Amino acid sequence: MNKITDFGRRTEQLTTVPSDRLVALPAPYDAEDALPSRKALSQEVLSKCDASLDGFLAVGMPKPQTPEEEQQLLERFLSGLQKLLSSEDNWPLLEQLTLSLDHCTRCQTCIEACPVYTASGRDEVYRPTLRSEVFRRLIKKYAKLGGKLRAKLTGEDIDLNATTLCRLLESSYRCTLCRRCAQACPIGVDNALLTREIRKLFSQELGVAPKELHERGSVVQLRVGSTTAMNAKAA
Repeated sequence: MNKITDFGRRTEQLTTVPSDRLVALPAPYDAEDALPSRKALSQEVLSKCDASLDGFLAVGMPKPQTPEEEQQLLERFLSGLQKLLSSEDNWPLLEQLTLSLDHCTRCQTCIEACPVYTASGRDEVYRPTLRSEVFRRLIKKYAKLGGKLRAKLTGEDIDLNATTLCRLLESSYRCTLCRRCAQACPIGVDNALLTREIRKLFSQELGVAPKELHERGSVVQLRVGSTTAMNAKAA
């Protein structure tokens, strides 16, 4: 199965990671009964949110309920892509973003440095370059002149729909932003930066971010000046 192509298809769940494939935890959590069993998402939740990446929800973006809602979602996403690639809207990060988008050689040198990928039992869905390649294909096809034709000719086509976006959002939160992949890359491609830009796009253009991070991170930063709520006197 081609995970990148399947990423944009309205298929069943892309992966399921059994507990016995996960990296072993240290004592006292190494026993089979040391941790609680996984909780399955209820049908009520699944009717509202798309968990087809791996059966879990880190964000839980609501699924569009009508074709009109889906079209609005896609239009806002595409508008956000254009802003990410604009020197006026994204000048602090544009050069680094462009370099990381354009110069990955797909050598996969970085993947063994990723703690999420290795801890999952090396599941393809958690490979940091997969998320970046999905994002790269979306940009090339939908934000570049002649992109749709080029995507078909090069075999790098990808469908843009609500499923694609829900999976991309959830995938961006299967990353710790540790940037070990960037340290391991022989040419300095920064997959963590691409992940951060994906999160930024969803947060700023679609208003979607994990509630806990938003309330205890962004809002506190804006109110106090520090995500730890430490003020100038304490510092």
